[in-house]
Amino acid sequence: MRHAVFIILTFFLASFSGCFGEDVEKASVVPDLAVEEVTSATRGQYMSISVDSTVDWTVNRSPGLFFMDEFGVLRDAESMTFPASQETLDFLVMDSERADIQLEITAGNEIWNATLTLEDSVEMMLVDGRRAYETGDLLTSQYNNRWCASASLHEGGAAYEAAAVAMEEKMWDMGFDFVEITQYPDDPDQLNIVGYNWGRVNPDEYIVIGGHFDIAYMFTPPGGGTNEGANDDTSGSVVSLEMAQALAQMEFDHTVVAALWACEEEGLLGTRAYVANLPENVSVRTYMNFDMVALNYPIIPLTEPLIDPLTGDIFEPTKYDWSISFAGASQETMGRMTDWVAMTIEQDLAYQPTEGNPIYWQVAESCSSDHCSFWQEGYPTFNFFSPGGDISFWQEWHSPSDTYEFMTAKAGGPEGMASGFNSLVWTAMDLFIRVDNAENFHGNWKDSAE
Repeated sequence: MRHAVFIILTFFLASFSGCFGEDVEKASVVPDLAVEEVTSATRGQYMSISVDSTVDWTVNRSPGLFFMDEFGVLRDAESMTFPASQETLDFLVMDSERADIQLEITAGNEIWNATLTLEDSVEMMLVDGRRAYETGDLLTSQYNNRWCASASLHEGGAAYEAAAVAMEEKMWDMGFDFVEITQYPDDPDQLNIVGYNWGRVNPDEYIVIGGHFDIAYMFTPPGGGTNEGANDDTSGSVVSLEMAQALAQMEFDHTVVAALWACEEEGLLGTRAYVANLPENVSVRTYMNFDMVALNYPIIPLTEPLIDPLTGDIFEPTKYDWSISFAGASQETMGRMTDWVAMTIEQDLAYQPTEGNPIYWQVAESCSSDHCSFWQEGYPTFNFFSPGGDISFWQEWHSPSDTYEFMTAKAGGPEGMASGFNSLVWTAMDLFIRVDNAENFHGNWKDSAE
């Protein structure tokens, strides 16, 4: 009997000895850190740096980049710790106006620091105003007369429907998990084009971006309607599509929804139908709206009057305002949104607004565009608006003057127009990542369920 007890006790103590031995062995590991030598980074691209560490290592960052975790999700944390087994530091470099970004890696007492000089990207970036400009040229040369089917004074929506089918195919090619052209039984004219990239953690919480795809049909006041709607709202469709091509390929905790909305010009009908038909278990974490965003920072306003090539009207020099408005959320939530925009504009992207093209953000509830359909349901919204100044806005709004050729001329050429699109898509991407990362930030369905 004593022999049996001795054997059991021996095995028992041996098991503890092994655990203690492992702890001692782990504690005795000498921190050693070797990091790939790098001196520069490319704006708008992902970057990897080789890291060889014998212990877990922690990295701190400056503004201007976002870390990537083991699931491929971008994180807005300023400091992250990785296991010793991880051999690379992966991150996205924002296309900012910063001159450099800084990184510091620590492993025990070992420290590595680097200041990386930022260089412009020759190749297309994750989101890129140059590609957006090409999309705008495509839409206004091949898919004009996108008048909503439920309007009564035009050809019945055939051109809009053809364009919608083409964009549905384009979004499938982007790699979305699911794409649809909506056609609700009680409202069949609301042909929204919507792509979904399902979230890996909270698929029932949507982060939605969009702009309206329809344009002002004939006789629409104040300008009598348009064939291209270059600014209102082909520009918003362009920004939405540029965001979509990146978001479809990325990983997020929450579901990505990218949309081109129907029938905004007739009373926000497409978004109202979409919100009314959301599944009962779904909440909208945030909606980002783009409407009339052709001319904004950093486009330099013209100093000489410009003549409309179609009508001969003279357009005086004007400043290109850019506003970002928040609505549909609690005061606490809107305070967080205000802080995010400030960090995005002033720190991550380091934009330098001028009197000629200022950037401002504000709490403002309005029903001037599709964001209204969301904020009226209590969902947090961002509304991006930059029509190109008061004089331009009133002379081109719903007018034959609203052409891509004229918008490009007012931007000083294709490069100028592309720069305006670029600032929008990078601002939206920065905010999208922050919204995806935010804790205790929900639409009203989630709040009421808790």
